[in-house]
Amino acid sequence: MTPPQPSPAAALPPRPKPFESGLRSPEQSKKSLPAWLLSLLLHFSLIAGLIFSLTQIPNGAGEVNNRTGGIVLVDIQTESTEYLSEGDIAQSSSPATAPENTTPAAELDSRPELPGLEATTGESSGTEDLLANQLPSADSLITGSVGTGKIGGKMTTEVFGIPGTGSRFVYLIDRSKSMEGYNFRPMLAARQELWKSINSLNESNQFQILFYNNEVDIFRRKLSLHSANETNKDAAKQFIESIRPEGGTDHLAALKTAFKLGPDVIFFLTDAEGGFTADEIFEISRRNYSRAIINTIEFGERRSNDRSLEAIARNSGGKYIFKNINTLRVE
Repeated sequence: MTPPQPSPAAALPPRPKPFESGLRSPEQSKKSLPAWLLSLLLHFSLIAGLIFSLTQIPNGAGEVNNRTGGIVLVDIQTESTEYLSEGDIAQSSSPATAPENTTPAAELDSRPELPGLEATTGESSGTEDLLANQLPSADSLITGSVGTGKIGGKMTTEVFGIPGTGSRFVYLIDRSKSMEGYNFRPMLAARQELWKSINSLNESNQFQILFYNNEVDIFRRKLSLHSANETNKDAAKQFIESIRPEGGTDHLAALKTAFKLGPDVIFFLTDAEGGFTADEIFEISRRNYSRAIINTIEFGERRSNDRSLEAIARNSGGKYIFKNINTLRVE
């Protein structure tokens, strides 16, 4: 039996399918890059460009040519506002002149003067002179005007052998009628010791003398301390010699007057007629505002049982001494 012959159509190769026409050959695939690689290259390029651009920006503020910084001053003296640069200030700078004193002379003349601060027309020679001569001291504000000179130097002086150290001394002397007995010896002795003590003071010290009976006689008739200069010492000597004993005795009023002067030391001399009560001793301690040391000297024929003067001295830190008027030595 003869095998069947293939038909002419079966001898032809099969035609490619339409969808296979877009496929590339292996050679074509090798010549092209995959999409993911292209994307990676694109992103890498963008990142590299960004990094490069950032590295070109300088750190800190950029430099601007022909620009200067500084303080701007505004002149508001005129109606328009004018701004001044440092260059303008450098060109027009000159030593500043002190502003004129616009205080009227009449107003200066009418100002009240503080105690111890007198008006001066001379020029001050320096800071030391200004502080020493122009400013009032605390003492002058309490006691009023004082003599010229540097005030405040401390020293030690004595009355009947009792020492007192300070710069402000008050002498409180009994001048009642009982002080003229025994041929005037008590008063003569009191004058003698008082003058010796005042004469020993330096000009930097201050003093006041209070003779008292029922009232108080004040040196120069002014309740203030005075510089121990030669002028005041001479006047003090005349004042001392003019005193005569008379009248009664008011010890407490005299001490209150002495306390008003704010002294460092009080020399209190009396024959202690009547003495002091406990209430009066307490009042004396209370009124001793400057905490003055009170040295008490008692005159008498013999020491009584009264210890009030001793208590006054002890309470203030001072000393007490009894002087027998029969044995007082008068030169």
